[in-house]
Amino acid sequence: MKGYIIMKGYMIMKGYMKCVFAALVLMVSASACNDFGDVNIDPEHMNQGNVPYEMVFANAQHQALGSDWDVWRNACIYSGQWVQHLTSVENWWSYNLYAYSDGYSAAYWDGVYSGDRGAVRDVTAVMDLWKDREGYEIDYNMSRVMRVYVMHRMTDLYGDVPFSEAGRPDDYSYPRYDPQRDIYMDMLKELDEAQARLGDGTARMGANDLYLQGDAAGWKRFANSLMLRLAMRLSKVDPATAAVWVKKAVSNGLITDVSQNVMLNHPGGVTTDDSSEPYAKIFAHEDREFFLSERFVTHLRETGDPRLALIGCVCEDPSYSIQSPNYQLGNPDPSVQEGLPGGYNLSTESDWFIGKTIPEFNDKVYLENYASKYSVPNRYTYSDPTAPTFIVTYAQTQLLLAEAAVRGWTQGKSAKEYYEAGVYAAMEQFKQFPNSARLCGEFLTSETVEWYLKMNPFDDSSAEASLKQINTQYWINCFCDEYESFANWRRSGYPELTPTVDPDNRYGMTATDGSIPRRFAYPSTESQINTSHYEEAVRRMDKGDTFESRVWWDVK
Repeated sequence: MKGYIIMKGYMIMKGYMKCVFAALVLMVSASACNDFGDVNIDPEHMNQGNVPYEMVFANAQHQALGSDWDVWRNACIYSGQWVQHLTSVENWWSYNLYAYSDGYSAAYWDGVYSGDRGAVRDVTAVMDLWKDREGYEIDYNMSRVMRVYVMHRMTDLYGDVPFSEAGRPDDYSYPRYDPQRDIYMDMLKELDEAQARLGDGTARMGANDLYLQGDAAGWKRFANSLMLRLAMRLSKVDPATAAVWVKKAVSNGLITDVSQNVMLNHPGGVTTDDSSEPYAKIFAHEDREFFLSERFVTHLRETGDPRLALIGCVCEDPSYSIQSPNYQLGNPDPSVQEGLPGGYNLSTESDWFIGKTIPEFNDKVYLENYASKYSVPNRYTYSDPTAPTFIVTYAQTQLLLAEAAVRGWTQGKSAKEYYEAGVYAAMEQFKQFPNSARLCGEFLTSETVEWYLKMNPFDDSSAEASLKQINTQYWINCFCDEYESFANWRRSGYPELTPTVDPDNRYGMTATDGSIPRRFAYPSTESQINTSHYEEAVRRMDKGDTFESRVWWDVK
């Protein structure tokens, strides 16, 4: 299988996708209305009659979820440390102190808007191609939902971004930045229209749809569950509008079972190419210095969370790549899991030496072998290259409905019922990891879940207590979906996180006032090549193009 990307039984020759897309864009630009039935078709060269356009859609699906390029930078080095899921005391320790890197901050933007990956470009091209084309109604409306998914991540990370003019380079060489409020209103409209027109049956692309194999009913549930997520983003900035869209999403029909989770599987995935789950590629091959944070492990341990055994493991030597014969699956026993605090390094001469906080690190032998003492992402689940990438899940949906119920935006079930269903679903979700059976059978049984809910009952003593508990569960469930973790933490304020930077001892590398960042900064190249639109967007920000500015929906 060398030379191929393997995605859910779908093979794409490396380098071919770039050619496919280039050919497609040229054809869309030249004649978007031509009939595929034209007889004047050259069968030996790519043209509108023979281009495998479904592969361009599949590429957009794959790249929208990130690769080791942006997941390493935006998600692990930055977001994962900012929301205190992950930490590093070696190369990436300073980014836990909110240090700024243009390349790291810009990684998702660069990967999704441009370059060889270009998910926005690809999904927009096929969406424009399929619009009003007879027989492609399901495919077209799937592409509308897919474009919203890509763009909601983009705007949540950066704020005002190119949206209406994005992905059409021949028409807009320098796209304007749409205000985030306008983006959100359009995304909600697109989802509602698309779900209503998906109908029944299967898209023409069929199994080439990497998420749901062209199932229109599945895409309708995907659209409405994503609509619920976007509606809840407005909970503080525009609660009245949020309530309207929550009710519409529920009425339209949501994901109703773990089996309906929207995800991308990676059967046969390896870390030497893009066939691997991207977080797993980083944890098991590219970068083996990320540990679970002290804050995360402490919470799981103190609440007796049975997921701890499936989230973390301790290895005698985690430095080995999965390609090595010495690679270890590690010990998942909850009693041995230990998280590392953030904001420190291993240099004994440094002001930030971890030995000043954890005395054991002053022992040379302990310092040299510290990696064998602390938890890394579990090798059976999140570090497994064949693991799924979760996109929109039943657990997330139920937890969002629990919050909506607290706010009085739903009818029927109580917040407690939605909450417990969300927790059950979050536990059940681990069975979708292909190599988790042994751990689920040993640590995550129906009895342990029942015990967990009994020991941590739904707290309805006040609305804030309920919101804190619901969104802390969302934080746990979104481990290794760090873009969503970062967004929901900013929106909800939960879990309550203490910055790793001491405000009385600001380090020179810190790019904030000591607070946890609220957004990513735009790529510096935007100020040089798309200057007028970039400057217009920056003028709309409360603190300019910095980590401290808040996106539209992120209100205090």
